[in-house]
Amino acid sequence: MRKTLIISIVSAMALLSSCAVNLQGVTANYTPMNNYYVNNYMKSGTHKLVIHNKQDFESVFGAAAVMGRNGQPTSIDFRHQFVIAVILPETSRQTQIETVMVNRVGDRLYYSYIIREGHMTSYTTRPFAAVVVDRNEPSDVVFQRVTDRDLEQAGIRRNTGLNTARPPL
Repeated sequence: MRKTLIISIVSAMALLSSCAVNLQGVTANYTPMNNYYVNNYMKSGTHKLVIHNKQDFESVFGAAAVMGRNGQPTSIDFRHQFVIAVILPETSRQTQIETVMVNRVGDRLYYSYIIREGHMTSYTTRPFAAVVVDRNEPSDVVFQRVTDRDLEQAGIRRNTGLNTARPPL
């Protein structure tokens, strides 16, 4: 009986500690990755990726240059950098993945992101967020989805940047 109680307590502690998010540590050197798209032949589902070479990168992403200022895709030098990405399943709901922070804690990076969903759209898209990280940072990455409540408890204020109101008909 006592052994069962101890095992139950240890299991409960492990479960609760695994739900906690880590928003501490030192900010890592990273740059948001802009002007790319997820290739159509990427498997459906949610993907959390750490990409170390150009070949693997090109199997997931394509460049999407646009006209105007800052229209070129983010430059990536895989000799000195790697990519961390979160890709969600295709959706017809306005969805934004926001990188909250990338922090170094010991020999790990914690990639914290929040997902914001808005109104339904008449098209589908494959939401993703990706950052380019310096190779001098650890490549052991812990992905942690955070909530507004987690950010509030950590004293972090963010602008949603997503219009969640339904557009006029």
